[in-house]
Amino acid sequence: MSVRASEAVIAVVLFALLLPVAVLPWVHRQYRLHGRLRGWSAFVAAAGAFYGCGLVAFTLFPLPVVTPGFCDGRPLRAYWQLRPLASLDDIAGVGYAPTSPQFLQVALNVALFVPLGFLLAHRFRRGPVTAAAIGFAVSLGVETVQGTAVFGLYPCPYRIADVDDLITNTAGAVLGWVLARTAGRSLPPAVPEPVADTGPPGLPRRAAAFLGDLLTLALLQVGARLVLVLAEGGAPGVWADRAVGVLVPLVSVLAVPLLRADRATPGQVAFHLALVDARIGGRAPARAAVLRFLVWWLPVLLLLQAGHGGHVVLAAGLVGLAARARADRRSPLGLLSGTRTTTRAAGAGAVRTAADR
Repeated sequence: MSVRASEAVIAVVLFALLLPVAVLPWVHRQYRLHGRLRGWSAFVAAAGAFYGCGLVAFTLFPLPVVTPGFCDGRPLRAYWQLRPLASLDDIAGVGYAPTSPQFLQVALNVALFVPLGFLLAHRFRRGPVTAAAIGFAVSLGVETVQGTAVFGLYPCPYRIADVDDLITNTAGAVLGWVLARTAGRSLPPAVPEPVADTGPPGLPRRAAAFLGDLLTLALLQVGARLVLVLAEGGAPGVWADRAVGVLVPLVSVLAVPLLRADRATPGQVAFHLALVDARIGGRAPARAAVLRFLVWWLPVLLLLQAGHGGHVVLAAGLVGLAARARADRRSPLGLLSGTRTTTRAAGAGAVRTAADR
């Protein structure tokens, strides 16, 4: 596999690791600021995150293996190219061939920062001077990391810090800004206009909140087990592992709703959902959160523990179909617990109204 191909693979892997951690906080922020989600906004955010992963992968990776003779023949001065426009002399030396490695290297340095300028103009609405300044600052940070051997993490540099990269990277950021101001005009706005999030939440949003809860459980369990590995210097014991498997779900889908006024689970919090008393519209009682845990979450957790994730999907689908068959879209779980799922804004209003009665 070529170096560029391996860097692309690393970028995809970094993005795959970042996405599960970042998606719920991003969703929560979108609902808090704008009251809704939009597909184009999500695409732009994902593209920005993927670009950040790619920038790290293409400027730092692949990381070399330090051997006893790693720094032999690697004098520090050889890894700092401080003569401006030296890359043009290199291109001239091969006759300005567009397929030469020298030309392609310069073109890649320009292209690498075009998405940054595009995002700065389209998503963050920055001007050309700001885009150029940020492009220069990011490029300077990259070159500093490379020239200092990742701030001394390596005994000597393994990538060249080139002053020409500052020039080409900054030019790429400006070019990306120009593209956003021209071709980007036909694109939907990256930041949607705020709307009141008071309408009844649809079943897809409620299903996404359930998936958010499953994702939260998985991330918390992985994080707790990682802490145990670091604390114990190895794989956690059987009892410690079982404790994580019991305590994390209890805290996430039982303790959190009991402690919150809106009785929301972490996934519902991310999607700005709340539970209210279906009869009076006020705050749902604590017993409703306990009942929802016993009737729904406990069987779900037992099925997941037994490796029957498919049965969980089937059960969630049946619950969704039952809710869709009702005009008020209340699920069997809501009927049993006497609760109604609403948006956080509408739920807060319902609680205030009930308190004023």
